[in-house]
Amino acid sequence: MKIRKANEADLGTIQNLLNANDLPVEDVSTTLIEGFLVAEDARGTVVGSGGLEQLGSSVLLRSLAITPEWRGTGVARKLVELLEDNARSLGQQEVWLLITTAERFFARAGYELASRDDVPSEVRLCRQFAVLCPSTAMCMRKRL
Repeated sequence: MKIRKANEADLGTIQNLLNANDLPVEDVSTTLIEGFLVAEDARGTVVGSGGLEQLGSSVLLRSLAITPEWRGTGVARKLVELLEDNARSLGQQEVWLLITTAERFFARAGYELASRDDVPSEVRLCRQFAVLCPSTAMCMRKRL
């Protein structure tokens, strides 16, 4: 498995992967792709993706998706570790995310549940937070 920075040519593949995992794709664009990583198998097929969305002085980890046959192999964990490294290199001290189904995975990775009231306003105002994710989505944070 190889993990690399995503590029514009990966956009359709990432959107298909997100659709297959019932994750929002409406705002995943060539602009947002700058913060994404993709995981490829030995044949060069994308088997996972995840991204960071820089929001002022905050960062949102988003769109983590793995193909079913690669779940449980460590791909998601490695993507999250590399995205956190990228957040650190941007000078971030914490990472925020919204989830509906992966609370245990992120808790094992050191994320904690957080109140939506504690979320920085720049994150609360982003499209992902304000419109695309359901209001029932859990908010989590990790201090780096």
